[in-house]
Amino acid sequence: MKYNKIKITFKNGFERIIEKDGVKNFNSLIEWANMFNNDEDVNLLTMSGRDLGSSFSIDKNNVKFIEFF
Repeated sequence: MKYNKIKITFKNGFERIIEKDGVKNFNSLIEWANMFNNDEDVNLLTMSGRDLGSSFSIDKNNVKFIEFF
């Protein structure tokens, strides 16, 4: 199944929607999110944005749940 967006809800209530066109390694995020949703052990994931110098990290300890769109 192809996804274009992933919504991450953090434990502090913050929500972030990540679009396929906004990051370089979107497929890595899909794999990481599937592992997270299946309660598998995942490491810190660093995403590279398409904009120069933009990047962010996702720590499993801060994530409440993940949805696919």
